Amino acid sequence: MEKAVLEELKEDSLFHFTHKSDAERISKSGLKPVIGDNASGIEKTPKIFFSKGELGIIKVTEVWLRWLMNRIYGPNDRLGMYKNLTPEENNKRLSDWSKEFLNGEYKNDSNKKTQLFEYFYQYLKERQYLVLDIEDKKEYDSNDVDENKVNMKNQNPISMSFAKVMYGEFSNMDTPIMDDWNMHTKSGVSIDTSKIKKVVTKDGKDDMLSIVMTVYDKHKDMPHCHFLLDDFVEYVKKKESLDVMMNEGEKDDKINHSRIY
Repeated sequence: MEKAVLEELKEDSLFHFTHKSDAERISKSGLKPVIGDNASGIEKTPKIFFSKGELGIIKVTEVWLRWLMNRIYGPNDRLGMYKNLTPEENNKRLSDWSKEFLNGEYKNDSNKKTQLFEYFYQYLKERQYLVLDIEDKKEYDSNDVDENKVNMKNQNPISMSFAKVMYGEFSNMDTPIMDDWNMHTKSGVSIDTSKIKKVVTKDGKDDMLSIVMTVYDKHKDMPHCHFLLDDFVEYVKKKESLDVMMNEGEKDDKINHSRIY
C-alpha cells in the first residue's frame, strides 16, 4: 500500500481508521462497506466511515474517548469489571454512573481516566489511519443522513442525554445531516485500492496513536473546552517519558510511576 505523509496532505483530506491486521486485505481488495460490531442495531445498511480534515481526527478521537468511557463504566461493562456484582449492586452502580457521566464529573475521576487511557493507548497502537481519495456526490454525499442521529430522536430522554454528551459540541443535533467527523460513503459503496494510502508521520510512524498525537500537537492551542483528549495526551507523554527512562537503564526505584496519574 502506498504511503501518504500526514504533514503533506491537504486540509480537507478524508481519514478512515482500521486495525493494522486488516492492512494486507485492504491492500489487495480495497475497503468494503460493512455494519461493524459498534454499529450493529444503529446502521441499516453497510457503509465505510471517515472523518474530514485534521480537526475531524481530533473530534472523532474525543468522541471515541467519551463513548469508550461509557462503554467501560456503563451498562455494557466492556472490561468485565462489574460482572460479579449482584443485580441490586449493579443497579446502584449504574444510577451513580448516569449522574457522573451526564454532569461531567467523569472528567475529574483520575482512576476511571487511567483505566480508560490504558485501554485506549493500546487500542490506538493497534490501528492505523488511511487517507481516501474519494469524491463528494460520487462515493459519498456530504448531505447524507446520519442514521444514529435519526435514531436518537426516537430514544428515551436519558439515552438522548447520553448521546448528546458523547457527540457534544461537534454535532448539530437539530439536523439529521452527518457531521464532518462522522461521515460515510453511500450505502454499499466500496473503495478501490488505487484510492487508498496509508498515513504516516514525517518520521515514518504509521500507528494511529502517532497520528493523533501529531495532529493534536499542531492544533493544541485552538480555543476549546476541557477535552478528555487533553488528559489522554498528557497521559501518553508521561507514559512514554517513563518508558524511555526505563529503556535507558534507570533503576525502577528512582522512577515515580504515580506521575502517570
